[in-house]
Amino acid sequence: MLVVYKTEVNPTAEQKRKINQTIGVARFIKNMYIAHNQEVYKNGGIFVSASDFSKWLNNGFVPSNPEYGWIKDVYAKSTKQAIINTEKAFKHFFKGLKGFPNFSKKKDQKVKMYFVKNDKKQFIACERHRINIPTLGWVRLKEKGYIPIHNKNRTEVIIKSGTISRKADRYYVSVLAE
Repeated sequence: MLVVYKTEVNPTAEQKRKINQTIGVARFIKNMYIAHNQEVYKNGGIFVSASDFSKWLNNGFVPSNPEYGWIKDVYAKSTKQAIINTEKAFKHFFKGLKGFPNFSKKKDQKVKMYFVKNDKKQFIACERHRINIPTLGWVRLKEKGYIPIHNKNRTEVIIKSGTISRKADRYYVSVLAE
């Protein structure tokens, strides 16, 4: 059974910088994906899928534009998830379920930093008062003991993935646990 836990975290100044940078890059990539699809459509092309856009971004755009090298400075899974979520918004638009995907503004907090468990042997460790997040390291939890503890000896709780969001200069972690 999958359960979601959300609690406030207390990151250090360096961790806040990395979180804000990752959220900003994810927002930029989302806006770039929407603009790229609009440009392709105006030129008579068809919809560019998330995987095709990701390949173009990593193999074509960033290498040929070194001034955008900062895109590679953040956690790659987070930018990939932003592209996937935008593709999902496009698919809902094509089915008539929702309107056209909107560009995100800098003040918009709908874009988040994502992290995932990369392989079966690796796990996202969580202790009573802190959680280990890829690229950030150990981040202190404000509410101690809320997220179930996972260690090598206890296998009943496995953290699959999570997000870090920012609202009113406060940071929250949401984790998906099995």
